[in-house]
Amino acid sequence: MQRETELKIIKATAEDTQAIWNLRVASILAGCPSHYPDELLASWTEGQPSAGFSEVVAGHFYIACRSERSQGSLVVGSVMLDCDNTELLPGEGQLEAVFVAPSEMGRGTGLALVTFAEALARNKGLKRLRLESTLNAIDFYRRCGFGEERMANYQSPRGISLDCCIMYKNL
Repeated sequence: MQRETELKIIKATAEDTQAIWNLRVASILAGCPSHYPDELLASWTEGQPSAGFSEVVAGHFYIACRSERSQGSLVVGSVMLDCDNTELLPGEGQLEAVFVAPSEMGRGTGLALVTFAEALARNKGLKRLRLESTLNAIDFYRRCGFGEERMANYQSPRGISLDCCIMYKNL
């Protein structure tokens, strides 16, 4: 019987960029097909991360890792907390890039990442978190205490447009 390894959430570095990108692609392809058309999924997940993505990773991302002493660490989740977005209200932060490996879905990794980001936001003096949820993740965020505000259209930095739900949680 294989022993469960401990989940650790740590600050990401630029060196984690490719692992986070691969995690993002795997998470989208595993979690979103029942809610978005194949053509959209293909364009959403194609290519490689931009040079600017490494800077965002180093500045705002945290990763969840499971480690085996003999095998190094395995990135199984990510979360991004943006406290510098000028479009947000004072005291508000933006939660983004909550991705978990397909093998981690339903195992509490996503909840651990959201809980971690909420604590980080509180420590930074934020009073409320905002996020743009993919359609497949709305119920997950409801279970985390987020409420729906409205349906919207998300425009990704790569030019992809997809339906989403803007949600908020008071901290």
